[in-house]
Parts: sequence; structure tokens; C-alpha cells
Amino acid sequence: RYPVTPLSSNSGLIGFYPNCENIHEIIQNYRDAHHQILNLEQRLAQQFSPNWDTLTILQKVESFEYALSNTPGNDLQRAMWYKSPNAETWLERRTNYTRSLAVMSIAGYILGLGDRHPSNIMMHIWTGKVVHIDFGDCFELAAHREKFPETVPFRLTRMFIMPMEVSTIEGSFKFTANHTMRVLRANRDSLMAVLEAFVFDPLVSWSFIQENDETANNTKNNGKQQEQQQQRGPKGQTSRNNNQTGFNGADIHMSRWDAATNVSVDVSAVLAGSRPDERGGKSIKFKNEGFEDKGWQTGNPKARAIVKRIHDKLMGTDFDPNTQLTVAEQIEKLIQQATSSENLAVLYVGWVPLW
Repeated sequence: RYPVTPLSSNSGLIGFYPNCENIHEIIQNYRDAHHQILNLEQRLAQQFSPNWDTLTILQKVESFEYALSNTPGNDLQRAMWYKSPNAETWLERRTNYTRSLAVMSIAGYILGLGDRHPSNIMMHIWTGKVVHIDFGDCFELAAHREKFPETVPFRLTRMFIMPMEVSTIEGSFKFTANHTMRVLRANRDSLMAVLEAFVFDPLVSWSFIQENDETANNTKNNGKQQEQQQQRGPKGQTSRNNNQTGFNGADIHMSRWDAATNVSVDVSAVLAGSRPDERGGKSIKFKNEGFEDKGWQTGNPKARAIVKRIHDKLMGTDFDPNTQLTVAEQIEKLIQQATSSENLAVLYVGWVPLW
């Protein structure tokens, strides 16, 4: 644990987590000590296909697998061995690493934690436990980027699999992942009670997304207003309908969050955000959930969509709303997604999928 002290609604202080190194630093130190190139895998991939940005998905997968097949990828595994004073300590650290990685992977998936590049994952140097930092991309924000969206539920690349036991994923990792998901699903009511508070007190990041959407809509609406003023005639004439463009008109569109989650929201719901609006005191109906809220502060459609998505994960209906998966089936599908070459090959190079 480390302290987090909020100072205002959008700022705060985060304490240091002592005796930790991030994974990128561990691998860099190991390769420097053995006189190896830090971005060796990336160089091999670029040599195999210099025009990376123009490749199709299948061509990227071929280049991705070529780089993996020509490098050992055991840097983290060897670094953990060299840093352990004896075999008993190494075995204990390896077990802690595998179990903590499984717990944080499933917990991160439920919360939609993204941006899990090697610099955002740390390891305690004495215990081997995995520690995550930088929770800026929560609730699957990274998965809905317009450019380089993340296609994996959590980080489970080759470099992270190597330090595990002989059976790799099939041993303690999968057992711990199944147990973690089972506990979360059994206590989903308590977890959802905490998360639903975000609906009534939206986070700053959600209001930021909504403000971006509203800015785009306002720009579009301003252009239409200017065009209507030109068609209307002399200056000075005003139209009551034009002054309400973007509020009661048909210029408001669902954001990608609403479209992706298929949540039906009234027009007035788009106005509901983290700040009160003098026009937004109307009731907001969410047809898919069968209840009605009143007031701007309880009607954030993006928050509703995110909470519904988390609820689906805890019910096992995250892959198919008509089919409820068992814990074992859900974990198996998540591991397949996280280790798929097709998903890893299209990720942003700064995420370092080749590690």
C-alpha cells in the first residue's frame, strides 16, 4: 500500500512505494550488464518489415512472430534469478510474482485498467510481488481510443510468462486467476455498490470525455447556426429554434461509449455531466435498466455504460450478453485474448508488446 492524498477535485499527492523497480528498469539493467541491445526485438521486426505502418494485420503478426522466434525473451526470468541470494528465496519470489500478477490482472480487467506498459508495472525487490501504478486509463478508456486502441484485457506477454513456474500459465497463474474471479463474482453486490457511487458523483475523467464530445457537437452546431443565419436574411433577425440548437434539436449524437454499450439515453441525458446545467433539470430514462432518475447529478450516461460493463464482467456475460460463462470459461477466454499474437501485434509500439 502507498498513501494517496487528494488536494482538490482534480489534483492530489501520491506517496512513494519503497523498494520497488519497474519492469522496464529491471530489463534495461539486465541487458546493459550483458551488453545487449535494449530494443532488440523492435529492430528485428523493423528489419523484417520496414514499412510497418502500411502492413495488414496478418503481415504485422508475421513480423511480430519473427521477432519473437529470434530472441529468447527470458530477461526478466534471468534477472529474478540473479537478484535472489539463494534458491529458496528465488522460489518464494517466483511464487509471489505469479500469484500477484494473476490477482492484479483480473482486478485490472474488472476495472478496465489500461496502459500497462513495462514502466507502469513494478516489482518489489524483496518479495517479488507485482505492483501497478498509473491508473489514469481506467474503465476501458484505452480500449476506446481512436488510434491504437488496446486489444488485450491485461498484460500477459512472453516476458511476463517466462518467470513463472514450469507449467507457466497453466499452473499457479490460472489457479489464482480463477480464485480471484470467483471471489469477485461472489461479492459483486458489494463491489457494484461502491462503483455505483461514481454514477451519482462522476469522475473528472468522465466529465473531460463528455466535455470533448460536447465541444465537437458545439462546433458542429455553430457551423449550422451560421449557415441558417445566412439563409435567414438580414442581420438582427433571431430565431428561438436556432438559439436552442444542440439542446432540443437533432444535433446531439450518441458518443462512442453509448453506441458501444447499446445504452438507450434520452436527448436530455447528453446534457447530464459533472457540472449542473440550468437547462438540464429534466428526468432521464435509461430504458435498458428500467428505472428513472431526476436531475443532472444522477444522469451521466457514460458512467451508466461503464457500470453496466463492469456488471457484465462480474456476471460472466462480458463476451456474449445471452450466454453466462463459468469462471473457468471466462478466465480461459481472457488468457486467449491476452496472449493472442493478432491482438499483441497491432498494439502501440510504446506499449512494448514484444516484451
